[in-house]
Amino acid sequence: MFADVDLRKLSEITAPERAFLSVYISRPKSSAELEKKFQKIRRVLKGGGAEKDEREYFDENVQAVGEYLKRNPLTSGSLCIFSCWVLDFFEAIPLSATVEDLVWIDSSPYIRPLAELQDEYENVAVVVADNKKARIFLVSSAAAGSVETVKGNVKNHVKKGGWSQQRYERRRDKQLLLYAREIVDELADLDKQEQFRRIVLVGGKEILRIVRENLPRALSDKATEKAVDLGKGEGQVNKDIMELFFEQERLSERDLWERIRIEYLRGGLGVVGLEDVLSAVRAGRIEQMVVNRDYRPEGRRCRDCENLDTGPVDACSSCGSESLFAVDVVNEIVEMLKTTGAEVDFADPIETLTAAGEIAALLRY
Repeated sequence: MFADVDLRKLSEITAPERAFLSVYISRPKSSAELEKKFQKIRRVLKGGGAEKDEREYFDENVQAVGEYLKRNPLTSGSLCIFSCWVLDFFEAIPLSATVEDLVWIDSSPYIRPLAELQDEYENVAVVVADNKKARIFLVSSAAAGSVETVKGNVKNHVKKGGWSQQRYERRRDKQLLLYAREIVDELADLDKQEQFRRIVLVGGKEILRIVRENLPRALSDKATEKAVDLGKGEGQVNKDIMELFFEQERLSERDLWERIRIEYLRGGLGVVGLEDVLSAVRAGRIEQMVVNRDYRPEGRRCRDCENLDTGPVDACSSCGSESLFAVDVVNEIVEMLKTTGAEVDFADPIETLTAAGEIAALLRY
């Protein structure tokens, strides 16, 4: 599962020159199309000097990938493979969410698609509850985990007169409160066992309100709720849950950008634009970064001194070497951020962020 992949560990692995091959396969049918892509890359790599070495690395990596797929043919889902013959490194990662087909050669694993998946499908605790029963489970990598069930059996409102009705309503209110507290206790236990940034509460409006009122502050800050008719069937309820989750994800991206924008405008802990973000990354100052998902700025890495330059430069700004190769600058930034424990949010395009340079960050100091 991609949620369990240690991106920090992967980001710390580097090889000489472009010795790493990263392959993303969207579906079983795409496996048969890999060789055509490999042949095109071989033709591009034909040349002398460093490119000759890189072509040899590439051929060894392609052989390793081919042998793996023969032994383990992809029959469902998506797959990510990292191979580096020079470092004797090989890792295959099954993916429960779809990725685009991609073949990438670089000096390190190409982790940007994995980072996007981990951001988009971060762990979320889900509570589906009405007055009779609550189900609590953790959704990780777009798949539901183990389920805890809490029984409620709270009676409906009845029409009675005088003191009898008041006593009934008091008993009912107490039942609801005790039931809600059981749900909260289960969530608190889950919070001790697993890491999740968000809680989604769906179901009956009455019980969700009481659960929310009884959540401790640390859990309440993570929670969002939506009244849903649980009688619509599991398929529709699951659809409502995912819609609410992605809606909250988009809101959190915009909220992060707004925090950065306010900090930047008052001369505080906010930076915007590629050059300023990259400078802060190199200094280890970034706490959180947000970048438009479709932003792909050009960059060049020097084979001689490994310096990273932005833009289509012809020579290294550090040592003057003309032996450069193209890189995905955002991927390079993500690698550096993962080594410092910073958070990365890939956002659906935000108009004001686009105008400010597509990428921005909140600083630690």
